[in-house]
Amino acid sequence: MYHTIVLVQKEDLELSQNKDQLLNNLENIYSKARNISKENSLINTDENYISELKEMISGYKTQKVNILLQGFDTVRWNQIEKNKKIILYRVMQELFLNMKKHSEASLVSVILKISNHNLTVLYIDNGIGTKNNALILKNGLQNVENRIKTIKGTITFDKNSDKGFKLSFTFPI
Repeated sequence: MYHTIVLVQKEDLELSQNKDQLLNNLENIYSKARNISKENSLINTDENYISELKEMISGYKTQKVNILLQGFDTVRWNQIEKNKKIILYRVMQELFLNMKKHSEASLVSVILKISNHNLTVLYIDNGIGTKNNALILKNGLQNVENRIKTIKGTITFDKNSDKGFKLSFTFPI
């Protein structure tokens, strides 16, 4: 925002390059504000939950990023507690936001499986991975881990991947 204000104050907006820069800056500001709004919005946990979850995920699909979902329609969503649905939604939101910001992935796969009253989610992308086997849990991934733990779940990060990012988490349903 600050750079956009400085651009408007100091640069000649009649020049096409400055005008283009202003438009790019405004588009970035709009996108970030929209993402903040989505990240803090209420999550519908009724019968429309799965369609809203899929819609949120599909918002990250672009011409350069393809997303594959498997197992979403086999889950009996009405049997899962409201707070677990909210946490799953927020975790997926965080994973896709990280993918968009950091991974440079062109393909993302999310697989859901139910076994022994547990839901397992496997997230895989073909992005840059964790370079030099160094996975540092910063805000986003730390939030993911903390959220999963609050619902008595477990999470596993694949720390040995330089060809993509992979994690799985399981929680009781």
